[in-house]
Amino acid sequence: MRIGIFAKTFSRPSLESVLDAVIGHDLYEAQFNMSVAGLTSMPDEIDPALAERVREACARRDVTVAAVSGTFNMAHPEEIRRDRLRRLGVIAGACERLVRSTITLCTGARDREDMWRRHTDNGTPEAWRDMLAAMQEALETAEEHGVMLAFEPEISNVVDSAEKGRRLLDKMCSPRLKVVMDEIL
Repeated sequence: MRIGIFAKTFSRPSLESVLDAVIGHDLYEAQFNMSVAGLTSMPDEIDPALAERVREACARRDVTVAAVSGTFNMAHPEEIRRDRLRRLGVIAGACERLVRSTITLCTGARDREDMWRRHTDNGTPEAWRDMLAAMQEALETAEEHGVMLAFEPEISNVVDSAEKGRRLLDKMCSPRLKVVMDEIL
């Protein structure tokens, strides 16, 4: 087993220098974020040549892309979710070139400015319904592109516990969806 890190942890001027920082810490697995390659985290488009550059830069350093970040607020208003779901499709389309088949997600929060900040409406049936609708569309994208989706219950999100994570998995009933849980040692 190789230990990894979120590549965005390292703020460097280029993709290559970020990857050099990753291996400089004896880490060879990374969750990739498109911002490391000079794009936004959820880009409008990804040039196939850029995706190939990422793949080659990782291969030269023996860094495995363990997952690609596709994080957006799944509990945002519908017009914003629609745009982010389209962008998720862009990321999913690039995954084949990145040689990775897992995209990480966030179940979101009702806070319109910060999906990592707890909001009193996160526990409402409406927030659950909106997140489920976004997750269903995300799973359709995953199926279309042959990728897996992974989410982590976050204390500030709609899915804020292991129990709600289980509930989401049962509701979606998809082999393309998995939960990631932090283990406390």
